[in-house]
Amino acid sequence: MHYPVITRKRDLFSYYTPWKGAGHETSSFFIKEEMYESDLAIQFTHWASSSGAAAFATTYLLNKGVPSGMVGFLLALAGLCSCLSQPVLASLADRAEKFVLTKMLLIMSVLCSVCILPQLLPGISIMLMAVLYMVSIWSSDAMVSLLNAISVAYNNAGYFVDYGAARGIGAVASAVSSLIIGWVIAKFGTTWMLVLLLAARLGSMIALAGFPEIQQSRSAVSADHRSLSIGAFFGQYRWYCLSLLGIAFLGMYHAMTENYMIVIMNALGGNSSHVGVALFIAAMVAAPVIFFFEKIRKVFRDTTVLKIAAVSFFIKAVGFYFAGNIQTIYLLQFFQISSYALLAPAQVYYAKEKVRDNDMVKGQAFITAAYALGCAAGNFAGGQLLSQGAGAILMAGICMAAAGTAIVFATVTKSDFCL
Repeated sequence: MHYPVITRKRDLFSYYTPWKGAGHETSSFFIKEEMYESDLAIQFTHWASSSGAAAFATTYLLNKGVPSGMVGFLLALAGLCSCLSQPVLASLADRAEKFVLTKMLLIMSVLCSVCILPQLLPGISIMLMAVLYMVSIWSSDAMVSLLNAISVAYNNAGYFVDYGAARGIGAVASAVSSLIIGWVIAKFGTTWMLVLLLAARLGSMIALAGFPEIQQSRSAVSADHRSLSIGAFFGQYRWYCLSLLGIAFLGMYHAMTENYMIVIMNALGGNSSHVGVALFIAAMVAAPVIFFFEKIRKVFRDTTVLKIAAVSFFIKAVGFYFAGNIQTIYLLQFFQISSYALLAPAQVYYAKEKVRDNDMVKGQAFITAAYALGCAAGNFAGGQLLSQGAGAILMAGICMAAAGTAIVFATVTKSDFCL
């Protein structure tokens, strides 16, 4: 029997055949299997909380009386903080003498939970509530690159990690979370949304406890191949960093349409329940693509996949602008199959291909931070355009998707140097 496993020199879906002796498998196999289950659990619980909090942030904050302009500013600030903090966290992880990724993820999960709890208290001020919600989104977003990096780290340590399956489970969690939270808000209000988010975040902390201890990877690194400083990283990987600008523009479009989906639905006569259905469709159709992404990689290069994703974002943006009813929006959500469902796993592989092992955490952090920066800009732009209606938001989305597509096509095939 064969089991998918990540190994240092192989892809994310190479195979591990457990040794059998005296009628039983080695204990190391069971350690690998437990690691696999823990990885699935952390991905499910993280994305259930993170996606739900981000997707309904506008609905929640507007419902609590936060001015529309302030909503965009707070969401943009959360994204900006995520963008700035991820490279710093990555640099700390790369340079640490001991393996610290699990501890860093646990700290961020605790911070997120601590920010959610006070919002359940009666009489909390609007401004304090808004700031706490912003910090919870920031801490949740900042975890993404660490989640990607931890998969690669356990890969290098020989543990049973199936990134496609784990991220596919995360997409299912996003779908279920969006559907349930949209229904809960429509029926019971936004307070119960916080309870669900807190429960999912507590689940992620429990999942982290199941990760086995590993050693920090140093892999006989010579003095010439130590982890680069942040400034040196930009100088070494110029084309890679330029391609991240295209990723950022795609993030701008994606965040603006998802986080302001309530505005689009309201313009078409819908409510938060319709938002939940739309996000559920997008996440559910994305899950199988992410789950079986390795099979796609056998047919297309990672750079080609990124180009396909960019074009799909642009087509979807144009379709949203001309959509005349909610049903059309539902149909256009199927473009998630060839847009975000390809972009999310492809960028992990793309970073792994373009960046040396010793800059791995930093490489993952920068590509995730670029997307987060785009999301921040998209959230800010959406907030500023909120008073002008859905049409202005959707036109801006077309421009963002077009810019991202152009930059991706111009840069992703360029090489900085031979790794």
